[in-house]
Amino acid sequence: MKEAVITSLLERIQKETGIVLSRQTDRDRISRYLDNGGEIPGSAEVLPVSLINLVTTNETYFEREAHHFDRLIEEILPNLDALDPQKPIRILSAPCSSGEESYSIALRLSASSVKFSRPIEIIGIDISEEMIQKARKGVYSPRSVHALDQSVLERYFTCVDGYYHILPFSSLSVRFVSGNVFDPALWNSLGSFDVIFSRNMMIYFDSLKNRELLKRFKEHLRGYLILGHADDHMQAKELFTPLRTERGVIYHT
Repeated sequence: MKEAVITSLLERIQKETGIVLSRQTDRDRISRYLDNGGEIPGSAEVLPVSLINLVTTNETYFEREAHHFDRLIEEILPNLDALDPQKPIRILSAPCSSGEESYSIALRLSASSVKFSRPIEIIGIDISEEMIQKARKGVYSPRSVHALDQSVLERYFTCVDGYYHILPFSSLSVRFVSGNVFDPALWNSLGSFDVIFSRNMMIYFDSLKNRELLKRFKEHLRGYLILGHADDHMQAKELFTPLRTERGVIYHT
């Protein structure tokens, strides 16, 4: 009976989020959820946030794949800054997890000697409401900030009881939104972007879902797409123009 319930819940999560759930660890997480009294939603009920959080929580850290941030500051943003000065440059981090990627962009911009004439907006989205709340709080463990220079920690964080609290940014807009990347309503509310960071999210989806995701990006992107090394670059090259670099590929609409 319990195994049937686990299978049913995994199938529902996969159907509603697009995430392919086939690992034993996913089954174990759902099993513990049930053992701890987790609710079993009816077929017409919305899946509880706590259930989705179980299979979407992932670990990240500041300055992961740092060369992408180098390209953003040195090449991409200067190119965009020369365009329409009346509109802000909009950057999306999808998924943003607990905010490290979004804040890494903000830290790079704040510390850069290059100043841009257009205002810059950074938006992070994630399907996990738990991760979004962590991102909004901006409190990180030493492990999350291990790649940051001590000077950056001292300038942009306060350390309280061994945890690093990121300080507000005076000239940048950084905000976080929970939602499913396959939900058209989410994209309609977000609008379009000049840069989309989506690094190593596609490993959780099958080929058809990756195609759907890339098409969604294309509809809402007017600039650059930055993927991770493990993403579906074969399909990306069919929809975007690859810009080869010494350390990988960045795409353009």
